[in-house]
Amino acid sequence: MAYIISADEIKKKLPNYSPDKAEKFHHESAAKADKLFTKALKENSYKNVILLSGGTASGKTEFLVTQLSNKKCIIMDATLSTELGAKNKIRQIIKAKKIPIIYTVIPDDLKRAFIAFLNRDRKFSDSHFYKTHSGSRKTLLWIASNYPNVAINIIESSYTSDQQLQFSQIKFDNRRKLIKYLNDKQMTESDIISGISIIK
Repeated sequence: MAYIISADEIKKKLPNYSPDKAEKFHHESAAKADKLFTKALKENSYKNVILLSGGTASGKTEFLVTQLSNKKCIIMDATLSTELGAKNKIRQIIKAKKIPIIYTVIPDDLKRAFIAFLNRDRKFSDSHFYKTHSGSRKTLLWIASNYPNVAINIIESSYTSDQQLQFSQIKFDNRRKLIKYLNDKQMTESDIISGISIIK
C-alpha cells in the first residue's frame, strides 16, 4: 500500500474546519503536508516517490484512489502549481536517494472540470481554479525540460456516456514529443477564464 500525503485530507482534521471554508485552511494544511513529506523521505523505506500534479477538480483524487493507492511508494498529492515548489520536492527526493516520478492528471474538458469545481463541497475562490490549472501545466513543462531523467506520466481524465470518470494514459515515443505536447497544452489564467466564462 502507498504512503499517501494529502493536504486535503489533513484539512479535515484541523480545528474548526468545514468544507465551505476550505480555502482558509489551505496554507496550514499545505505546510503540514510538507512536513510529513520531509519526514517520510527520511523514515519510509519505499524508493519510489510519486508527485501527483494537476489543477484542482481535474480528477486527481479519484485517480489516486483507483490507480495508485496500491503501489509500494510514497505519494504526495498536490497541484505542483509552482516551479519553485516542484524544484524543492524533486531536490529533496534525490537527496534522500529516492526516485522521483511525476503523474499529472489533465482533464479533456476544462469547462467540465470547472463545473465539477463549482459543485464540490470544498469551496475555493474561482482564482484557485485558474491558478492551479495554468500553474501546474507550466511547472510540468519546466520539469520535462530541466529534469530529462525524471519519468513523467500524462493521464487524461474524461467522462463516459453514463457520467463515470475514466482515465487514459497518453504515451510518447521520446522526450521531445512530450515537451511539444506540454508546450501545446500551456494556458495562461486569462486563457482559462476566457474558455470557461460562459458557464457563469
